[in-house]
Amino acid sequence: MEKGILETLGGVLARPISTIRSICEQRPIGWAIIVVLVVSAVSTVTGIDPGMLEELGLPDLSMPAIVALFSIISLVTLLVLTAVYHLAASVLGGRGTYGGLFCGSAFAGLPGIFAAPLAAIGLLPIVGDLLSGLGTFGIVVWSLVLGILAIRENYLISTGRAILIYLFAPVVLFVVVFLVTFLMFFLVN
Repeated sequence: MEKGILETLGGVLARPISTIRSICEQRPIGWAIIVVLVVSAVSTVTGIDPGMLEELGLPDLSMPAIVALFSIISLVTLLVLTAVYHLAASVLGGRGTYGGLFCGSAFAGLPGIFAAPLAAIGLLPIVGDLLSGLGTFGIVVWSLVLGILAIRENYLISTGRAILIYLFAPVVLFVVVFLVTFLMFFLVN
């Protein structure tokens, strides 16, 4: 990237439109992967409860193994969602690249890094849960807006089309997977 990584990270938070546009154009894949892995690691460390691991049947895993597992799942999920968004954007006349959208989407998840301070705030008596919940809601909305910006800036489409793609492409993917699974179940039986 022409800009340094710290300047780019700051730009995503302070000047998102021009920075996301630049990321989509320059496609810094290595940095995008690092951002996904670091945000996922921070979110995992601050969000994992040992009781949750027992419920999932994973009580014997060490924290580094859990962080690695969830980081890989996050990266694969982003790769798949990017493919779905790319296909939808292409159908709707967008002219961007898969790599540009992957990088833009990876950096769009950057607000998730604030999960750590929110977890600490959640420990405050009386108002901690409320403040942490409101902060988490803010992070989700912030990341959603950045994700829509990534689609818009990568494909040079309207905000309305970007919103349509962002919200409905995963629903279409879910329906297709559900139908294929349903049909396979009945074909096997």
